Amino acid sequence: MFRLILLNFFFQIIIATISPYTQILLRNKGYSHSLVGLIVAIGQLGSIILPLIISGIADRTRKTKLIFFILTIVCALAFFPAALSGSVVITALSLFVVSGMYLSTSPIIDGYQTRLLKGDAEKYGFARSAGTLSYVIALALFSLTHFPNESDNMSIAMCLVIFSVIFLLVVLIIPNDLPPEKNKEKRKYISGVFSNRFYVMMIIVGLTRMAHSVADRLLSSYLVEDLGLGGNFALFISLGALAEFVMMIVGGVLLKKKKTTPYTLIVISCIALIVRLLIYRLFPNIPGLVCAQLLHAMTFGGFHIAVTQFISHDVKKEHYSLAMSFYWAIASNLPGMLGALLGGFVIDSLGFKSLFLLYTLFPLAAVFLALYCRDMLRNKA
Repeated sequence: MFRLILLNFFFQIIIATISPYTQILLRNKGYSHSLVGLIVAIGQLGSIILPLIISGIADRTRKTKLIFFILTIVCALAFFPAALSGSVVITALSLFVVSGMYLSTSPIIDGYQTRLLKGDAEKYGFARSAGTLSYVIALALFSLTHFPNESDNMSIAMCLVIFSVIFLLVVLIIPNDLPPEKNKEKRKYISGVFSNRFYVMMIIVGLTRMAHSVADRLLSSYLVEDLGLGGNFALFISLGALAEFVMMIVGGVLLKKKKTTPYTLIVISCIALIVRLLIYRLFPNIPGLVCAQLLHAMTFGGFHIAVTQFISHDVKKEHYSLAMSFYWAIASNLPGMLGALLGGFVIDSLGFKSLFLLYTLFPLAAVFLALYCRDMLRNKA
């Protein structure tokens, strides 16, 4: 268990180096919000295509540690041209690879530790929360030490290399994955593997992740440029992650003790996302920002652990990695790509305030769909 905690801990530091700083490093190159949105969307495209391919290989071979090494090294190498190249095309292609590599690692880690923990929601929440805690610590340290320097793309790239090396040292000591189960039947296509309930849930996920692209991909520039926070923007990103950390632990305990259900947590999370976006719109100041960031506890923390538990209940064990990749690539990253792409044009045309207001429509639609399909979604999960 301790080694799984270390794995989550150091992987999330890599994410803390890439995700909040991607928009910043593109703006450092002088790109417009529309161009940034387009490049981020191309990067997200890599996180849709590559995880489905790579997770399938990981699921069949279970050579998980080797795959972690390959993904991490390729990600770190590709980040340099993404950060330093003067070519828009090379920048976009490099981010395609970077996003594909590190966002392939997430579902593989989920599948790997879920197998080792035998689907225990409380243990999963505890291990995953260690990663969230490291995200908080990393962003706080980045802000306090000014490393990486948010205005220096080389500094950001070197930070990624340092923590990638540390992550790979942890990979050396984690347990080997469980061997693949012998199954004489050929793998079915996705349409024959999952239930209708699963697909409805993935539509709900997609609607919310479309709106959550504001927090995931577009918020950093707003904090730096509109609110004038400079390098301190990372502290506010870390505040959201801290709230997520608490919810990961609490949510896992509540689900295991059956004090709540995945369906209930998901609906509450959708409503929280509506409120979060409205706070950004109505209160463009530090107190409003603090309140909105604290809602990250539900809009990502509660939501993610509930969807993970839903999948573990609804999907057969042998298809779990495939289901998690579907969740990450198709239901999360594809809408995230579209949200970032559309969001860049909305910001340039109408500004951030209009973006926050317009994007409330997506979680609102998710709430209506969840309520309409309540009996189906609650039946088994």
